[in-house]
Amino acid sequence: MSYIPKYILKRMFSEDSFKAVADGLEITMLNVISPLSVDEVPDDVENYLDVTVNGVKISNEDKKKIKIITSQKTFTLANAKEFAGVVIPVGDKLKVFLPGKFEVGSEPEIGILIKTEHPFELSGIKRKVC
Repeated sequence: MSYIPKYILKRMFSEDSFKAVADGLEITMLNVISPLSVDEVPDDVENYLDVTVNGVKISNEDKKKIKIITSQKTFTLANAKEFAGVVIPVGDKLKVFLPGKFEVGSEPEIGILIKTEHPFELSGIKRKVC
């Protein structure tokens, strides 16, 4: 399982990285580690992705509403296969839209687990919603 230290997470997710938007939360991530790439996306991607808000997994129906927004394109589960080969360079930003009700001033904790051969987990991402 990949592990990212908290001091790196603080650089990736600034204090203003959680923004309440219509129907959800927009999370901005700055790539500070190394170029990030997705080599392969499985056909049943919804089974390989777990997203938690305050320790509770979001439903499969809500997973379908997640958006990953890069400088090149917006991805959802419906077009996730197109994400294979995309590279997020160091210094580039990535936005993730999560559906739900997020109040300004609240402080949700978000977790993302990608269950591939070499699982990748971002956990303990907690910021105040602005």
